[in-house]
Amino acid sequence: MQNSTKHIILCTQQFGNYWSGLGAYSTHLAKGLVQSGVNVTVASPGIPPDVEGMDFISVSPSKYDPTHGGWFSLSYAYAKAIKNTKADLIHFTDARESFAYKGNIPSVGTLHDDYFARHKWNPFYYKNDYVDWIKRWAYYSFVTIMERRALRRLAGRLANSNATAKTISNAYNIPQKNIKTIYLGMDLEIVPIDEDLENKRLTNPTLLLVGGNNQRKGLPNILIALKSLIKEIPGLTLQVVGKNQNLNRMKTLANKLGVADYVEFLGWVSPENIHTYYRQASVFVMPSLMEGFGLVFLEAMAQGLPVIGGNVGGTPELIQNEENGILISPGDSAILQNAILKLLNDRNIRNKIIQNGYKTLEKFSVKNMVNDTIKYYNGILNDSIAC
Repeated sequence: MQNSTKHIILCTQQFGNYWSGLGAYSTHLAKGLVQSGVNVTVASPGIPPDVEGMDFISVSPSKYDPTHGGWFSLSYAYAKAIKNTKADLIHFTDARESFAYKGNIPSVGTLHDDYFARHKWNPFYYKNDYVDWIKRWAYYSFVTIMERRALRRLAGRLANSNATAKTISNAYNIPQKNIKTIYLGMDLEIVPIDEDLENKRLTNPTLLLVGGNNQRKGLPNILIALKSLIKEIPGLTLQVVGKNQNLNRMKTLANKLGVADYVEFLGWVSPENIHTYYRQASVFVMPSLMEGFGLVFLEAMAQGLPVIGGNVGGTPELIQNEENGILISPGDSAILQNAILKLLNDRNIRNKIIQNGYKTLEKFSVKNMVNDTIKYYNGILNDSIAC
C-alpha cells in the first residue's frame, strides 16, 4: 500500500505486552506500520523493543500519579520528550494522553473506551455496581474534564467502535464525522477443537473471565449467577484472569455469596500461557457494564470457546446474538444464568457459535487495521498541508 506518511511518533503507556487491549493494539500497530515501510519512533515506559526500523524514547510516569497507568503525568513526559523531535505525525494510542501536548506536529489519538464520557455527576449512580463507588465517582469526574480538553485539541480521532465514537461525539460536542472508526485487529491462530476436548470441557465445566477492572467487566453479576448455577451444574468453577485493583473486595463478595470455594483468582497470566485457560474453559463470560470493543472475545473465539458478552458499547459490533456469541443485558444475573446453561447444555447452539467465532476472526485482522490507519494518517496530513 502506497503512503505518504514517512515518520510516526507513537506515544503509548503500554508497548510489548498483551495484558490489555491497549497494549496489544499499540504493539500490533507499531510493528505493522514498520512492516508497511513507515519509520516509527515509540515513546513509552519500559524496555526498548528489538524491532528493526523502530526507534525508542523512554519516558516514565510520576510515581505520585494516581491515574490509571499514570496517563496524566505521562502526557507531560511525552510532551517534553518529543518537543524537538521531527516527524510527520504524532499518534497517542490512548487519546487522553495527548493532554499536555501543544506542539506544531499534527496529532491524532485513539479512543479505546467511553467510560468517562458516560460519567454521571450524581455519585449515587455508581453505588449499586461498584464497591468503590465514591472513589470511582471522584476519579471519573476528574478524567471527564481532562479528557474533554485533550480530545478537542487533536487534529484527528480514531475510535475502536462506532458506539465509542457516538458516545464521545455526544458527550464532548465533537462532530461524529471527525471521529473515524477503525476496528482493532489481532492475528490469531485458529485452533480447531475436537470431540474429545469438547467432552472434557463439558464434563469439567469451567467459566472464564479475562480482563482488568473486574467489577466493570461484570464479575459481581457472574458471582451472583454462580450461586444458583453450582446447584444445577455439579463441579462448575469460575476462573478469573487479570489484574484487579479491588481483588480483596471481590473475594469478600464471593465469600458473602457462598461461592468462594468455586472461584479461582489467578491474577495476571503471561501471553504465552493464557491460551491454556481459554482452551480448558467451557464458556468465556464477560458481561461488561461498559465496553469499548473487547479483544479478549477474539482471543476466546480463536481457541474455539463460545462467548457471552454484555449488550453494551462496541460489543454488539463484534458479537451477533446467538450467531457467534450470546449478548445479555449487564446486571441481570437470571439472563446470564440462562445463557450459561444454554451453552453448556445445547450442543447445537454451542457448535454454531464456536464455528461462527472462527469466521469472525477474518474481519478483525492486523493487516486491515494497519492499512486503514495509514490511509487515515495520509488524510490528516493532506488536510494539514491544505490548511
